[in-house]
Amino acid sequence: MIGLLAGGLSPACRETPRHAHESITRPALAERIARGEVRIERLGMALRPEQPFFGRIIEISLRNTGNKPLIVVIEPGQLLRSQSPDITDLVVTNREEIALDAGQTAQRNIEVFSLSRRKLSMTRETVYTLGNLTEGDVYAFVTCFAANRPPEPPPPPPGSGLPPQKLDLTPFQLALWCVADGLDRQALLEGVALNPVLKGGEYGRSRDYLDGQAKYVQGLLDSCGLAKYKF
Repeated sequence: MIGLLAGGLSPACRETPRHAHESITRPALAERIARGEVRIERLGMALRPEQPFFGRIIEISLRNTGNKPLIVVIEPGQLLRSQSPDITDLVVTNREEIALDAGQTAQRNIEVFSLSRRKLSMTRETVYTLGNLTEGDVYAFVTCFAANRPPEPPPPPPGSGLPPQKLDLTPFQLALWCVADGLDRQALLEGVALNPVLKGGEYGRSRDYLDGQAKYVQGLLDSCGLAKYKF
C-alpha cells in the first residue's frame, strides 16, 4: 500500500514529519490547500461527539475558494496533529468525498481514531491541524480497515420498538493502540492499575472486558497481515 504513494509528489511538495508514524507525503487535501483551491474554516470537535477517543467526532468545515466546482477527498491514513503535546493525535479511517460549488462552504463529521492511549483525549478546546499521511504499519492497518470495513448491523424489524444498533469500533481502536502505541492487554491493564481512581473493582472489570475483546482485536490485526502484534 505504501508503494501507491511513492513518486506522486516532488520534494517541494513535502514537509518534515511531525509525528512518529507520519510520512513525508502530503495528502490530496493539503495539495488543494497549497494551490489555493480550498480553505479549512474549522477543524475541531464535533458538536455532539459520542465520546472523545474515536468515531465521527471531528468536524471539518471547508470552503471552495476557486471559481469552479470541485470534489475534495479526505483519505484514510490522514493524520491530524494536536497542537497540545499532552493530547493525542488522530488519524482518519474512512474515505470522504465532499462536493463543493464555487465559493461554497460545507461541513462534515469525519471518522477518526486516537493514535496514543498514553495521551489525553481531545477536548472542545483542542486545536488540530492537517498533517501528512501516516506510514508503515499504522498506514497499512488503517487503509486495510477502510477497505475491508465490516458492515453496519441490519436495522431492527419494523414495529419492534428496538433502537438501531451501531457497529462497535472499540476493537479497532484497541488494535490501533497496539500498533501505534505498543500497548497490549497487559500494558492497558497496568495503566488502569496505576490510576488510583480506577483501582479495585474497575481493574477486574477492565480485565474481563479486554479479555472479551481480545479475539476481535487480534482478528483485525491478523486479517490485515499484522499478526506480529499480539493483543
